[in-house]
Amino acid sequence: MKKIKSLSMLGFIVLPCALLFTGCGVSTTYVSPTVTIDQITTSDIEEAINTAVLSVVSVYSEGRVESGTNNMTATSYSAGSGVIYQLDKDAGDAYIITNYHVVYDESYTSSNDIATKIYVELYGSEGTSVSTDLFGNSSLVYGNQAIECEYVGGSLEYDLAILKIENSNLLKNSDAKQVTVCEEPAHLGQTTIAIGNPLGYGISATTGIVSVESEYIQYSDFYDVVIRCTRTDAPINSGNSGGGLFDEKGRLLGIVNAGKDDAENMGDAIPANLVTNVVDNILYQYENYGKQKLSVYDFGAEVSGYNSTAVYDEEVGLTFIKEDILVDSVSGNTAKILEIGDKITSVKYKNENIEFSRAFEFEEFLLKIRPNEQFEMTVVRNSGSFTYTITASDNFSEIK
Repeated sequence: MKKIKSLSMLGFIVLPCALLFTGCGVSTTYVSPTVTIDQITTSDIEEAINTAVLSVVSVYSEGRVESGTNNMTATSYSAGSGVIYQLDKDAGDAYIITNYHVVYDESYTSSNDIATKIYVELYGSEGTSVSTDLFGNSSLVYGNQAIECEYVGGSLEYDLAILKIENSNLLKNSDAKQVTVCEEPAHLGQTTIAIGNPLGYGISATTGIVSVESEYIQYSDFYDVVIRCTRTDAPINSGNSGGGLFDEKGRLLGIVNAGKDDAENMGDAIPANLVTNVVDNILYQYENYGKQKLSVYDFGAEVSGYNSTAVYDEEVGLTFIKEDILVDSVSGNTAKILEIGDKITSVKYKNENIEFSRAFEFEEFLLKIRPNEQFEMTVVRNSGSFTYTITASDNFSEIK
């Protein structure tokens, strides 16, 4: 199989792990085991996989692309994965998270570069394959339980997209589950389970650990964006894009989005807390205004992390990275209350006190803010500690 494109990251090659079908054929027969014993005792990992797999789907998309000269077009097909984020079984409705690059291609002829046809298949209902004719032309042959989806929004910058299923009898009558999101960020050494649709062969699972809690990968020639990710050594292959990275309790740690070429067992996933902030923001825009993009509050200040250091917490037996979050520049109304060099320590938002230990935590917090909402922010400077009330007015920007 041919991978879509190569991406560079600080000397490495980072590959988005959606799968582009070319002239080679794929044909897979799925056989379910027959259980004949009265009782099965499972380990925690087995139970986690057997639960989490019901919230993961295979994703197949197609779109028209320019082909050769004379304004000819051809159909491009890709395979990836997705995770059921919200589910209404009675109505047969669901929102599904996947990667933006699973359904996007800058060469698509559609006005928004999004695939014109998108289908998903539930675990146990896989049946889509690639057919190749005598002339080497390939096409997708959808299984009889493939469910058509609608693209409702996404963010290229964060490599996340949302699909919608409506009134699906297959969904109503399935054991599909809405994913459970882990509220705590992934930590170093934590058990990970990657579940997706590798090589378009159907949903399967691999295991590993968190090897880097938080790193930035650069999609240089594909998106030209930098995305914060969690690194895992669970094997990641083309087609895993958009699938879930789960913990040993079957809770979502992140959305798998990339693997590194010429390296064994090095893959990345967008952290779950970042995923939920982005997805909830897009769903808010879609459900309230019919828009398909992020809308982010422009706080009026640039912040960076300084004095980064590793801290071992003996009480929990874990090593964390902490840094000072300092204000680099201010503008607009923010310049009336903040000073360059201020250290941001925490915010109070909707009666919740949120303490920050990394700069990205504050930056990603701003994804939560909706128009006219307020939050209290505490900063420390040489003259003491100060708390300010910030009102998010109309200073919002749409982000692709």
